[in-house]
Amino acid sequence: MRDFSAHYKGTAPPAGFVPKAGELISAKFSDGAWYRAKIRRASPVKREAEVTFIDYGNQDTIGFADIRPLDAKFRTLPGQAHDARLRCEQPSFFFFFPRRLTPLKYTGACSFVKLVGDDSEYREDGVQRFRQLCDGRKLVANVDHKEGSTLHLRLIDPADPVTADDPLASVNIDLVREGLASVDRKGCKYLASYPQVQKKLQEAVAGAKRDRSGMFEFGDVEEDE
Repeated sequence: MRDFSAHYKGTAPPAGFVPKAGELISAKFSDGAWYRAKIRRASPVKREAEVTFIDYGNQDTIGFADIRPLDAKFRTLPGQAHDARLRCEQPSFFFFFPRRLTPLKYTGACSFVKLVGDDSEYREDGVQRFRQLCDGRKLVANVDHKEGSTLHLRLIDPADPVTADDPLASVNIDLVREGLASVDRKGCKYLASYPQVQKKLQEAVAGAKRDRSGMFEFGDVEEDE
């Protein structure tokens, strides 16, 4: 990537070059380096474009002066950032597979589980807790299932001491244990393929019921039942 940035440093855009939506280009990021990107939308009037850096997932608005056509020799390698969503909700974010996850939006649920529904008084607590569990942490995304181009993810913090003792520890299970998410028995068709995770989730549900956490505060009722 250093060679790529050096290739574009000091170059000038071709005369009359106007970036267009969907076009692969090279763009200068705020760190001063050049990276591969894709135009999301462009404004010839403002002379700027909204881009997604296809190898990292970051999005930014870049002036035309800092955009160049992408040379053919840099087009062969597929983008290293994968578009994904958290199961049962549809916010988008990007992660660099198989490296650390970089969430861009925090609302949603995770692979195997779903947040409490919109009609629940604990919905906002679930969303806020999910943000808290992800914000500022360098998470690893374990791909549990692929549905078309959608990846279903288990979110793990390798720096958490709990993870060292329990390889099945995850943000997904934390939400269930706190009564802010339930096991997605209907929507998660692949749950039976992960018996150890399934057992861990059952233990988390039992703990939430015992402690009357979250949606179990006033009774032993699960949303799926």
